[in-house]
Amino acid sequence: MKRVGVLCVGNDSPGINAAIRAAVVKGLDLNVEVMGIKDGFEGFLRDDLDVLLRGNVSNVLHQGGTMLGTSLYVPENNEIGKIKSKVEQYGISALIIIGGRLAAKSAINLMNVGVPSIVIPATIDNDLSFTDFSIGFFTAVENVKNALDVLHSTAESHHRVMIVETMGKPSGWIAVIGGLAGGADYIISSAEKTNFNEMIDIIKRRYEGRKRFSLIVIESGVEIPEDIKKECRFSPEEGSSIVIGRYIEKQLKDFGIEWRYTNLGYLQRGGSPSAMDRIIATQMAAHAIEMIKIGKVYHAVGVKGFSITEIPYSETIINYRPVDFYLRELTKLFY
Repeated sequence: MKRVGVLCVGNDSPGINAAIRAAVVKGLDLNVEVMGIKDGFEGFLRDDLDVLLRGNVSNVLHQGGTMLGTSLYVPENNEIGKIKSKVEQYGISALIIIGGRLAAKSAINLMNVGVPSIVIPATIDNDLSFTDFSIGFFTAVENVKNALDVLHSTAESHHRVMIVETMGKPSGWIAVIGGLAGGADYIISSAEKTNFNEMIDIIKRRYEGRKRFSLIVIESGVEIPEDIKKECRFSPEEGSSIVIGRYIEKQLKDFGIEWRYTNLGYLQRGGSPSAMDRIIATQMAAHAIEMIKIGKVYHAVGVKGFSITEIPYSETIINYRPVDFYLRELTKLFY
């Protein structure tokens, strides 16, 4: 019997529990024992792990977050040897590392000392280069869309500009896709240089016409030109979205525009996972167990549409993938 250790590295995302569930169920089918490691590599170092059976995962599919907990800790330097010793101590054939860029970095570090693993992509940012979609992205976009639907009515009622801040820097996926799905009137992301004059013109045209409100989606931490920073009293503590709100107010003062700011923050990351996140998580985790069963490791599992892909480890699996140009251009049709 082969033994697999499953752990999470990096931030949580909806659908990780579906992946853990699939790994356990597929493992039982293929006579592969699955050990759940609590709180990432930190938990591994303190021997916080146990065998997972079907009963442990029977009611987790619909739950957000991760039943195993997670940690941002990435083993490096001397700590890598300690992790290798733990792998040998528990007779683990390979690790399944669930997470984003930190998970990929951990896998490469461990590969360098001969610790086998498979990476399953799980990040709401959807910014990993080796996969079309990562676990949690679809739920995050749904949460953004729902927030915009709610804010639309109060923006229209009070004739306000509503600024909605999303996560996802620097890839732009959440802002662009969430904004497109939620009917944003302008989207600002790190994926391309912002045309602030265009944004002001669009808001102005709306107020001159029949739609005297606007929904502006802004990716957290976007770059602001120095002249706008100076004019609008930029403060790192307040962030870019507040400065853009002040800029809109100054540029359109003749209209007496009021603006309000909502940072969606961790609301994007939580909640019950969407159908798509559950499906891709199940596909990728089951496939990872199949790969380990035949001894195929040192690969990242991804999806291309609904098809599973296997990408050998290299430094490129850590690369960022910005939101598609076509999708960025598509949003402009509705401005």
